[in-house]
Amino acid sequence: MNARRALRIAFVLALGAGSASADTVVESQPAFRRGGWWLWFVPGGGQFWLGQTGAGIRYAAGTVGLAGWGVWAETKREHGEVNSPLVWAQQLYVVSFYDARRDLLLRLGQTDRLDPSKVSTLAAAPFSPKYLLNPWVIGFAAAGVGANLLTVKRHAPGRGYRAVTGVSYLGGRFDRAGGTAALSGYWIPVSYGAGEAEEMLFRGTLQADWEERLGTTGGWLAASVVFGLAHLTHPRRAESWTQAGFATVAGLWLGWRYQACGYRLGEPIASHAWFDIAAGITAFCLDPQENPLGAKIRFGF
Repeated sequence: MNARRALRIAFVLALGAGSASADTVVESQPAFRRGGWWLWFVPGGGQFWLGQTGAGIRYAAGTVGLAGWGVWAETKREHGEVNSPLVWAQQLYVVSFYDARRDLLLRLGQTDRLDPSKVSTLAAAPFSPKYLLNPWVIGFAAAGVGANLLTVKRHAPGRGYRAVTGVSYLGGRFDRAGGTAALSGYWIPVSYGAGEAEEMLFRGTLQADWEERLGTTGGWLAASVVFGLAHLTHPRRAESWTQAGFATVAGLWLGWRYQACGYRLGEPIASHAWFDIAAGITAFCLDPQENPLGAKIRFGF
């Protein structure tokens, strides 16, 4: 699962990297490094290419550290469990790519459909009162609850949260309270990172760039379809296509809000993060066995 996810991310990054890595942009910018387009696919590489050594080191160290944790966790992971540290490493890698690309385009004066906000500002968006009280964000989070309510009812759930006696995840064994805390400690950052990284990639990079090339409607539709296909984890399973279809609809909605907000990412990021958090918590409470991290659940008799 993690290998397929990494390949999908690399493919999508390649789609959006062209304008950021072309050597022609340095002709009038002698401070930029000539050549070295491959650096854009290395954690922190875009920052090194731009001469931002400190930022490049921080991104590279953070991504490598999380990946190392993920490699260790892989030795403990049981079949079906999501390797959260590896997911976090991939998410930080995407953020580093977006951050460097945004900074490059701002220096070049290409500000159309580009959110000039710093990554630190976008990172705080899900917790900003401006978005916590935003009806669009609240509504999208409620949609996450509703979607999983319908899914659980349709699939005839097993035993509920009250029957849980223990949780096992990435080699750790917990009682119900400890397992709930542990899964929350993994799931909330995964969801938060998805809101940050995926919106930066699909809305802030692909949609913004493709609208310039294909027109407002064409770019919006194309980026939304790619967003949906990126969630197609098992092409041979019908339910995976249903998930991809739902993700495409969600991408259309998030892309529309991105446009409506004047191409600012704060609201889409907050909406995406809280949708995932709310959906995952709902799934765990109603049908713990089908939790989104694939943790193994023990039930009392």
